[in-house]
Amino acid sequence: MGRPEPAGERLPGDRLDGAGLTVGRLAARFGLSRSTLLYYDRIGVLRPSIRSAAGYRLYGPDDVRRLAQICEYRRVGLPLAAVRRLLDDADDVAAALAVRLAALDREARELQRQRRAILDYLDDAGTPPAARFVAVLEAVGVDDGQRDRWHAAFERADPAEHQELLEFLRLPDASIAQIRARARATAP
Repeated sequence: MGRPEPAGERLPGDRLDGAGLTVGRLAARFGLSRSTLLYYDRIGVLRPSIRSAAGYRLYGPDDVRRLAQICEYRRVGLPLAAVRRLLDDADDVAAALAVRLAALDREARELQRQRRAILDYLDDAGTPPAARFVAVLEAVGVDDGQRDRWHAAFERADPAEHQELLEFLRLPDASIAQIRARARATAP
């Protein structure tokens, strides 16, 4: 995918001196099951380049590099059909990754929609969580200026957690963006 891929962790006893690696050795080297490699062989994604005199599958250095590439493509969530195409035509990598990224973005939006729907369902009190949160802060004497400084400190300390809290409070995206922008603009 544009850079050299790791060949998997070498294990004691690994030999690539012409004898090759057995199915079990190669599987262990990449943290895969033996049956995964047998399946890859069956569907033609990774065929061993060597057979022992007894007919055992043995994998050479090119096979190890190919499996490293397969593992990298699978790590980013590409289906085996896409992996097979990319192994045959590496020019399509950027397009395949763009398609996968778009799918992940759609899934993330759908999961966020489901998360908010669940939170709405669980909020049987009828009062939005943000309003309850502000009411509690006001009840203990936190004014608007103190709340702004709290948001600013939270944003500086952990922006991702700050975002998560604001989402948990089910604030609209525009309100979250506004609060975070004001927090970043507030001097420490």
